[in-house]
Amino acid sequence: MFFLMALVWFIIAIASIVMFVTGNGHIVLGILGLFAMVICGVAGLFVKQTVIDAIDQGRFNDAKNDSIVWIVFGVVGFFIPSLFLILTYAKISDTLAAQQPVGYQPYAPGQVSAQMPPYVPPPGAPQPPAPVQPSQTQGAPGQQPYHAHQTPMIRCKNCSVQYPMFMHSCPNCGAPKE
Repeated sequence: MFFLMALVWFIIAIASIVMFVTGNGHIVLGILGLFAMVICGVAGLFVKQTVIDAIDQGRFNDAKNDSIVWIVFGVVGFFIPSLFLILTYAKISDTLAAQQPVGYQPYAPGQVSAQMPPYVPPPGAPQPPAPVQPSQTQGAPGQQPYHAHQTPMIRCKNCSVQYPMFMHSCPNCGAPKE
C-alpha cells in the first residue's frame, strides 16, 4: 500500500506542478505531494525489512513494535497504509497474548521494582562465604527440564541451524524452507 500511495502522491504532485506552471494551481500541494511520495516510498522499502521479515523470522515482538513506527509514517500517505498496519499490530498483539504463559501478569504501571546490585566488599576486607545456590533442575544430571510447550523445529539444509517450522526461511543464512 505504501508503494501505491507513493504513486498516487507522485501523480498529484506532478499534476499540481503542471497546473502551477500554467497559472491555475498552487505549488505548495506539489511540493507536499513530492515530500509525501518520498516518505511513502521509503516506508514501503523499510516495512519489508522491519515488519514482514521479522514476522517471517518469528520475531513477533520486534514486528509489533516496528509496526507502530510505520503507522505514524502511513498517516502521511493518506490513511490506507496506516489502517492496514493497525490491523497488523492488533493481530500480532492477539497472537502474542494467546502465547503468553498461564498466569502471566505484566507489572502494573508504577509497580516495577529494580533489583539492588550485588554487594561488593571494599578491597582488603574479608570475603563473605558464597551463598549456596539451589539446583535449577530437580531431575537427574543431564536431564532437560520439562517445558509445557514444545515448538517443532527443522534443520536448515545450508547451515545446519535449527529453527521453528512456522518460519519461512532460515534466520541464520536466509535460505528458504525446503
